[in-house]
Amino acid sequence: MSKAPDALNEMNQKAAEAAMNLTRLSIEQGERLLKLQFDAVSGMLSDGMKAARELSEVRDPQQWAALQQQNAQEMIARLTDYSRSVHAVVGETQKEIGSVVETRLRAMGTQTEGLVDEMAKTAPPGSEPAFAAMKQTLTIANSLAETMARTAQQFAASAESAIKAAASASAKAGKTGKSGS
Repeated sequence: MSKAPDALNEMNQKAAEAAMNLTRLSIEQGERLLKLQFDAVSGMLSDGMKAARELSEVRDPQQWAALQQQNAQEMIARLTDYSRSVHAVVGETQKEIGSVVETRLRAMGTQTEGLVDEMAKTAPPGSEPAFAAMKQTLTIANSLAETMARTAQQFAASAESAIKAAASASAKAGKTGKSGS
């Protein structure tokens, strides 16, 4: 008797587990992003209130301009930190999702190959070429999936370095604005 129904059942169960892991991961990372946003808005509101109070107490125009510039630089620093934190969460999430998907694809490929082998054992004589073609197709599909995973990792690394460069340039621009005045 063929073990194909059991193997298909197991594949479906593993796929459902992977989907649940992805859902859990998405919820956890969403919560982290919401907390980051809340903390950023709360900090900005607090900084804004403090700045308004300080500015209202200043009588000298030069002191007012210096204080305004200092407040702007503090805001830029806060926004840069927020941007870096969001980037860290997104990068971590992307890596975790990629890992779950890659692991699942690899396992699914192995299970499918095993299923094809099992079906080939119970297939009628003369069907060997069809199963050889199926195995070749699976090998090509697995190779394609691995290539896509590597490409996605390279893209993620490239995007990460671009975001870091932009954040660094933004921070430098804020410092340059301070020393340029």
